[in-house]
Amino acid sequence: MTLKELPLGNQSFAEIIDQHLLYADKTRYIYNLVKSKERNFFLSRPRRFGKTLLLNTLAELFSGNRERFQGLWIDQSDYDFPRIPVLSLSLTMTAVSSKVLEKNLLIKLKNIASKAKLSDENKTNRSDNGNKLDLLVKLDNAATPDVYFGSLIQALSEKFQSQIAVLIDEYDYPVTTYMADMEVAEANAKVLHTFFAMLKDIEVSPCVLFTMVTGITRYALTSMDSGPNHLNDISLDPRYAGLCGFTLEEFDSVFADRLESTLAIRKKNGKMDSSATVEELRAEILRWYDGYNWGGETRVLNPYSILHFFKNSYFSDYWIRSGQPGHLSALIKQRPVDFVRPQLDAILSTEVRKTELTDLSVAPVLFHSGYLTVDQVNKVEGNSPGAQNTDSEDSYSFRLPNHEVSRRYYSDCLDCFRVVLNLPSNDALINKGESLKQAFLARDAGQVSSLFSDLFSAISYYQRLEGEKAFHGLIHGIFIAMGFTVLSEIPSSKGRLDLRVELPGQIFLILELKYRANPAQKLTVMAKKILANVARKYLPKAVRYESLAELASRKFSYNEIELILEELSEDESTTAKENYLLAKFALKSLPEKDIIEALASTVLEKLPRERLETELLKLGVKIDLSQKTEGLTDERIDQILTQAAQEALNDITLKDYHGQFRLKAKGFIDLGLAIYDDGSTVKALFGPETAKA
Repeated sequence: MTLKELPLGNQSFAEIIDQHLLYADKTRYIYNLVKSKERNFFLSRPRRFGKTLLLNTLAELFSGNRERFQGLWIDQSDYDFPRIPVLSLSLTMTAVSSKVLEKNLLIKLKNIASKAKLSDENKTNRSDNGNKLDLLVKLDNAATPDVYFGSLIQALSEKFQSQIAVLIDEYDYPVTTYMADMEVAEANAKVLHTFFAMLKDIEVSPCVLFTMVTGITRYALTSMDSGPNHLNDISLDPRYAGLCGFTLEEFDSVFADRLESTLAIRKKNGKMDSSATVEELRAEILRWYDGYNWGGETRVLNPYSILHFFKNSYFSDYWIRSGQPGHLSALIKQRPVDFVRPQLDAILSTEVRKTELTDLSVAPVLFHSGYLTVDQVNKVEGNSPGAQNTDSEDSYSFRLPNHEVSRRYYSDCLDCFRVVLNLPSNDALINKGESLKQAFLARDAGQVSSLFSDLFSAISYYQRLEGEKAFHGLIHGIFIAMGFTVLSEIPSSKGRLDLRVELPGQIFLILELKYRANPAQKLTVMAKKILANVARKYLPKAVRYESLAELASRKFSYNEIELILEELSEDESTTAKENYLLAKFALKSLPEKDIIEALASTVLEKLPRERLETELLKLGVKIDLSQKTEGLTDERIDQILTQAAQEALNDITLKDYHGQFRLKAKGFIDLGLAIYDDGSTVKALFGPETAKA
C-alpha cells in the first residue's frame, strides 16, 4: 500500500487535499465552531501546533469550496457551504518599534484591499451609490491601521453585500518576539489593543459574521477597561481541546499503516529488537510526544514532532529544537531563578489568562509556550467551560507533557542553573555533575552530601530557594542537565516516589526528598500571615489603604507614583483617594510577602494588644508574639537531617515501589536525601541494593 505523503511545513488546506497529503479530519470541531451561537473566537496554542492550518481550513470552508471537503465529516453534515467573504491576516511581520508595526500593518491591509480590487474601484469615476463611495473614500483617507482595518471590513462587506469572516493568525507576534525590549513590546501591545478594538466598533461589528484570532498568548488581546474582550476564549474549553494537533484517536487512525513501516525501518537500523511489536513502538511514540491537554479528557500529540519522527524514523527533540518563543527566551534571561522549577501547583484561571505584560507568572508563560500542559482542572460547580470572571474561579494545575519536553526543558535552562548556583560557566556545572555521578555510583553518601551542600551553599541570598518543592525541582533539573533520565512523582499504591534517576548500568536510584524548614523562620511567616488576615478582617479600609500606600511610596519611584495618581483631577486629589489608588496598585503589582508584612506591621501598631489577642482567639489561633525561638545548634541540625533521611528510606515500601521496575533494572539503590532550609546543609543516606533482575 502506498502511504500518503507527510504535509511537512505545509499549512495550506487546499494543497494538502489537492496533493492527497496526510490529513487528520478536524471538520467536526470546525462545524461546532461555525454553528455555535458565538461568532467571535480566540484560540491560543503553542507554536507549530496547527493554528495556521486551522485558519486556512476555515478560509476554504467560508469560500464555499465544498469539493475539497469531500469524504470529510462536515461533508456528510447539514452544513450547506455558503460563500462568505474572508479577510485573512497574519501579523508575522517586522515590528522593531510601534511606528514600524503601524507601517507594516497598513501595507498588509492595503494589499488585501488591492486584491479585492477596492483600490481600483476607488480610482474609477463611476456613479455608484453614495454609501459605497463614502466607504471607499473613507478607506483611502484612513491614516492609522485601526481606522483602515475598520474601513476595510466595511468596504468588503458592502462590495460583496454580505457579512464577512475575519481570520487573524499570529496576532501576538509583534509583542512576544520583542519582549527582550519591554518598552518596544508594550508600545506594540498598545497598537494591537487599539487595532483589535475596532472589531467592536458600532459600525464595524455588524459587518462581521465570524471572527477567529489565534496566537500563543493573550498579551495585548484585552485590558481591564476596554479592548476586544468580546472574543470568546476557547483555549481551555474542553469541547475544542482537539482542535489542533493529533488526538489519540486521530493518531491511531491516520498513522496505523505508518507504524508498521516505521517499525520495520527501526528494526533494520538496529533501533529496536527484532522481536519488538507495533504496540511497543506506539507506546514509545506516546511517551515522547503525547500528553498535551487543554482542559478536558482529550489528549493531544505534538503534530510537528510526530510528522518529523515518521519522516526520519528516529526519536529526537524536533519541536523543541525548532525554536523558542521570544517572550519565553526573554523571561528566562530576566528571571532565571523562577525557571529552575516550573510552578506546578494549582493556579486560578485568571492567572492562566493573564493579559498584562508585567509581572508575568512562570507557569502560564510555560503553558502557553507548550512547555507545560494541564494536569488537572479544579472546576467550580456552576461554571461553564472556559468561564471567565465568575465569583468562584476554576483553577488549573500543570505538568511537563512528555519526554521530549522534560529532557530538554532543564538542559535549555542550563544557564538558569549556572546563575542560580553561582557557577562561572556551564562546563563548571557539568564538571560538578560528573563528580556527583561518580559519588552516586560509588554509593558514597558523604561525598553526595558534601557536593550538594557545596552546590546549594553558593546560591546567593537574594535568590534563596525555600521549600521542598523548590529543591525538588532544582535537583531534578541538575540531573537532567547532566544527561540522566529522571522521572518525578512516580505513583504507587502507597504514595509517590519523589525522583527516579537512571544511571549507566541500569541502576535506578529511588530518592525520597525531605526538607526541614527553620522553626523560627516558619513561625515568623505563619504569624505574619495570620496577622495580615486579622488586619483585613478588623482594620478599617482607610487604615489598610494608608498602610499599603506607604508601602507603595517606598517601593515605587517618584515617576511611577506620578503616573498612578495621574487620573486624579486637582479637585479630587485628597489623601484618602491617593491612598486608595496607591494601595490598589500595590495590591496588583507588589509581591504577596510585602503586602503581608505591611498589613501585619499595621495591625500590631493600630490594634490594641488586648483586642488583637481577642480577635486571634476568635479565629481559633493563639500566638505568643513575644516568644523567641532559639536558633538550632549544628549538632541538633545534624540529628534532624539524619533522622529525616532515615525516615525517607523507611518510607519506601519495596514491594510497591520496586515491583514496577524489577524487569528493567539490575538493581535498586535507595537514597534518602534531606535538606536544611538554608540549602547549605544536605544529608544523604544510601540504603542497600534491594532487588535483582
